Amino acid sequence: MKGATLHDLPAVRCMMESKEATVRRWSELSCKPLSEESVRALHVPAKKYRVSVSRYPQGTDFGGFIRTGTVYVLAGHCQMEFGTQVVQLATGDVAEFPEGRYRVVMGREAECVVVFAWELPAEFAR
Repeated sequence: MKGATLHDLPAVRCMMESKEATVRRWSELSCKPLSEESVRALHVPAKKYRVSVSRYPQGTDFGGFIRTGTVYVLAGHCQMEFGTQVVQLATGDVAEFPEGRYRVVMGREAECVVVFAWELPAEFAR
C-alpha cells in the first residue's frame, strides 16, 4: 500500500453507500503506524480535503451538524451518535460517517485524540 491514497482504497470509497457510520480498523487501510501524517497522506491533494486533529478532555460531550467524512482515533476512546446509530470508537478505529446531526461523548478515563477528515466542496478546494 505504499503511496496509497484514500481514493486508491475501493473498500473505503464504497463504505458510505448507506446512511450509517461504518467502522474499520486502521490496520485494514494501511501498514503504516496511525498518525496525523499517515492520515494526511491518504487525503491528497491536500487542497481538496479538510484534515484536522482535535484533543478532547475526558468527559467532553458535544454535537452539531457534520458533512460526510472520516474520523480516525489516534488515542483514547469515544462514542459517536448519528441519529439512532451509536458507535463506540477506540484507538486505531476509523469511522466513515454520513452527513447529518451527530453527538460525540468522550470517555471518562483519558483524553481522546482524533483526526477528522472530509472532502471540501468544489468552491473551497481551489
